[in-house]
Amino acid sequence: MRAREWAIASAFGDPSDYDVPNLPAWRVERGADGEIAFASAEGDEPFIAAAGPVRVRR
Repeated sequence: MRAREWAIASAFGDPSDYDVPNLPAWRVERGADGEIAFASAEGDEPFIAAAGPVRVRR
């Protein structure tokens, strides 16, 4: 639900004008074999990781 709120609010200006919180800044790490991991800040442990991500078409 937050993603939908942010997308609608951003279409009409700054989301903070509509009391929608800012998106978090994520750090993305990629390994040599194609792994990918997301962490919230420098030095934090990744909160989600994938050993073999695949590209999908939307």
